[in-house]
Amino acid sequence: MKRFSLLSLMGFAAIGWAALGWAASGWVAPTYIVSPEPEAFVAATPCDAVPRHLLAIPANLDCEMIKWRLTLRRDPRNLGRDDFKLQYTYGMTKPGTQGFMNDGFTKEISGKWVISKNTGQMPGKQIFALQPTDSQTAITLLQMSDRMLHLLDTQGHLMIGNAGFSYTFNKQNANL
Repeated sequence: MKRFSLLSLMGFAAIGWAALGWAASGWVAPTYIVSPEPEAFVAATPCDAVPRHLLAIPANLDCEMIKWRLTLRRDPRNLGRDDFKLQYTYGMTKPGTQGFMNDGFTKEISGKWVISKNTGQMPGKQIFALQPTDSQTAITLLQMSDRMLHLLDTQGHLMIGNAGFSYTFNKQNANL
């Protein structure tokens, strides 16, 4: 017992001296533990009724596709509620390309997002709820993996794509 307490005392003393040395040298501990680097997810989806409603795209506008770029930023001091930015372009597809006729219409929304546990019958880890600053309608996504999110409809069901597009968001590689 004496040996353990003596070793413990020596260990605590060493930690204390190191801390005093760092403080004297001007070293300051970082204010966050989790990296504040944003995560980006991209998708190309159909321009159906649900995404039109979520993104306030006029119903009378010709639209086949929406390209999404979702950036999620986690505030390391507040891990429960964080910021997002969603940039999207919509319109008619340009044949033979991945682009839009007349470059489409580009808009951006931002707001807060929260993570909740997936308690439903669907596969997936968590639900990401995006609450735009200027809208009452939340955009919800199911986290399928660390690299994939899937858009949910207004009742919380998985959206089903078509032959050309899905509603799956893929994490964009930071090195691109």
